[in-house]
Amino acid sequence: MKFYLPIIFILSSSSIFPQWDSLHFDESEAVEDLIQEQEEESDNSSAYEVIEEQLNNPVNLNTAEISGLLSVPYLDLNTANKILEYRQKFGPFFSTNELYSVKEISPEIIPRILPFLTVSYESMETEKEEDLFGRVAGNSDLNIRSRAAKDLQTRDAYKENKFEGSGFKYYNRFIGDYQRRYQFGVLTEKDPGEKRFDEFTSFFLSVKDIGVLKNLLIGDYMIEGGQGITLWSPYGFSKGSEAVFPIKKYGKNIKAYKSTDENRFFRGAAGEIMLGNFSFTAFYSKNKFDANIDSSSYSISSTPLTGFHRTDNEQLKRKKAEETLIGAKADYSSDFKTTGINLNIGALYFNSKFSYPFMHSSVYDITGNKFNYSSVYYDFYYHSINLFGEVSYNGISAASINGLIISVSKDFSFITSIRNYPRNYYSLHGAALAEASGKNEVGFYSGIRWKTKIGIINFYYDQFKFPYAGYRVPLPAGGSEFLLSLHSKPLPKFETKIRIKHENKETAGSLDLSKIMVDQIKKSLRLDLIYTASRKIRIKGRFEINNFSIEKLSLNEQGILFFQDLRLSLFAKVTFSSRIIFFKTDSFNSAVYGYENDLQGISTNSALYGEGVKWYFVLKYKPVNSMAVSCKYSEVYKPEEKFLYSGDEKIPGNLDNKLSVQLDFNF
Repeated sequence: MKFYLPIIFILSSSSIFPQWDSLHFDESEAVEDLIQEQEEESDNSSAYEVIEEQLNNPVNLNTAEISGLLSVPYLDLNTANKILEYRQKFGPFFSTNELYSVKEISPEIIPRILPFLTVSYESMETEKEEDLFGRVAGNSDLNIRSRAAKDLQTRDAYKENKFEGSGFKYYNRFIGDYQRRYQFGVLTEKDPGEKRFDEFTSFFLSVKDIGVLKNLLIGDYMIEGGQGITLWSPYGFSKGSEAVFPIKKYGKNIKAYKSTDENRFFRGAAGEIMLGNFSFTAFYSKNKFDANIDSSSYSISSTPLTGFHRTDNEQLKRKKAEETLIGAKADYSSDFKTTGINLNIGALYFNSKFSYPFMHSSVYDITGNKFNYSSVYYDFYYHSINLFGEVSYNGISAASINGLIISVSKDFSFITSIRNYPRNYYSLHGAALAEASGKNEVGFYSGIRWKTKIGIINFYYDQFKFPYAGYRVPLPAGGSEFLLSLHSKPLPKFETKIRIKHENKETAGSLDLSKIMVDQIKKSLRLDLIYTASRKIRIKGRFEINNFSIEKLSLNEQGILFFQDLRLSLFAKVTFSSRIIFFKTDSFNSAVYGYENDLQGISTNSALYGEGVKWYFVLKYKPVNSMAVSCKYSEVYKPEEKFLYSGDEKIPGNLDNKLSVQLDFNF
C-alpha cells in the first residue's frame, strides 16, 4: 500500500491533466442508471452501445411525437406532453436550450436530456450551386475508430502455447453516412489469443427515407418490436437506479448491428415501407453461430456466447450451426392531437429453422429445429396516462407483459408492470424485462420517480416467482428485490447519491450432502459524493458496503469498496480522468461491481473481490477537431495473493495491468 500512496496524492491534487469533453454528462453514469449491473465481469461495447446509439441519433424536438420523445432517457410522460404543447403553441424550437423557457418542465431534468436531443427544421433558402464533389463532401460523414488493447502480464495459456494468436485485442470500425439517408458500416475484431486480425467481421448498408421506403438494410442487423418478448436486440435498458424510464421498451424496428457480440444478430436483409399511418416490415436472415454438436445425436447440446476462438477446441465450435429466419411486422400509429390520445399497435411473425435440432435434458428445455413466433403489442397514451404491453405465442404457450405509467405531475411518475412467461415458453431472440431467463417466471414490478425538496427519489419493488423446477433449482422458487435511491443537490456545486438495494431469492443449496432450498439475501448501501468545482474540474467519491448471506448454511459475507474519481479539462485539446479503488470482500459472493470510465465505445463492468487496489487513468488528446487519440491504463494489485485468476487465464503473481489505445477520426 505504501507504493500507492504517492499515486493517491498525485491523482487527488494534480492540476496539469485535463478531463473529458463534458463534465456534465457521463456515459458510464448513464449506463449505471439505466442498465442493471451485470453480476459478472465484462469488458465490451454492448452496454455502452445502447447509450451511444441514443447519443449519435438524437431525437428531433421539432418532428418527434409522443413515443419518440419518450425514447429519450430520463424524459417522462409529463415532460413529453409539455414539449408538444409548447411546440404547438409557439412553433418549432430554434435551440434545445429553449427547453428552459418551458416553465412546466423541471429545470433539473433538462441537462440530463439535452445530449439526447437535437433541433432541425426545413430551410426556406435555396441551395447554392456546387459541383458534385462539393455536394457529396458537404453532406457526408465518415467515422473511423481503431483500438488496440493488451494485458501486460503473460497468462499461462500463452506460456504453454495453447493460444494460436497474440495477446492483443484489436477493434476497427468504419461508418460512412451521406445526407442521413445512405449509410454503410464495417467492423472487425480480434480477441486476445485469436490468430486472425479479422476473426469477427460485421457489415451493413442502409438506405432511409426515400419515398414510401423508410428503411432498407442489407447485412447485419437487429429487429426491435413491442416490449421485447419476441424480438429485441441482446442488450437494452433494464432495472436500475432510474425506476420508471428503463422498464418500458422503445423499439427502433430495423437497427443496424454495430456491436461485437459474435452470435446474437441477424445477417441478411430487412426493409420497411410507410403508407400513411401504417408501416410494413419484412426481414430475412441466414446466419451461422457457435455451437457444440453432439456426435451421436447430431443435435445442438449448447451454444457458447463468449466469441472466443483461441484453441483447437474453441475452433471446433466456431459457426457450426446455422439459423434461417424469415418474418414480417406491421404497425399502425395514429396521433389525435386535439384529444390528447395517441395509439400505436402492431403485430409480428417469424419462422426460424436451425441446421440441427436442440438437445434437451429435461421436459422444459428447448427442443426441435423449427419454431414459429407471433405476437401483438400496443402502446396507448391519454394525456398523462400510458398503457403498453405485448402478448407472444410460440406455438405451445403464450407469454405476456403489460404495464401502466402515470405522470401525476412534473414531479411525480408511477409505473407498474405485470409479466407472465410460462415454463414452456422459450424466446429465441427476445430480451423482455425478466429476473432470470425469460421463461418459467411471473413477476410484478412497481416503481416511482418523485422530485421532492430534498432531491429526486427513485424506488422500485419487483416480486417474482418461478412456478416450476428448473435446471439449477429442483423446486418452485421465488423472491423479491427493491431499490431506493436519492439524488440531491444540497449546494450549487455539490451532489449526493444514496442507493439502497435488497434482494431475496430462493435457490438451491447443499447441506449434509443433501440439496435444500435456501434464501439467498444480497444487501448493499452505496453513497456517492460529487463536487463540480468548475466546468473543468469534477471530483467524485464512492463508498459502498454489501452483505451476502444464506442463513440455513450459516453463510454471512461482506464486501466494502471506496473509490475516488478525478476529472479534469484544463486544456482545450487534452482531457483526463482517473480513479483509484480500494476494495475488500470475503469471497466472490460479496464482490463489488461498478461501471468504469473507459475509452469511448467501451463499457467495463469490473467484479472486484478479495483484497486489493485498482487504479486507472484515461487520457484523451484532440490535436484537431476531426481526430482524437485516447489511451487507458489500468492496474489491479492484490497483496495477499500468489496468483490471479485460474486455468488458461491464470497470472503468476499479484499484479494485473492492461493498456488500451484508440484512434477516432471524424470527417
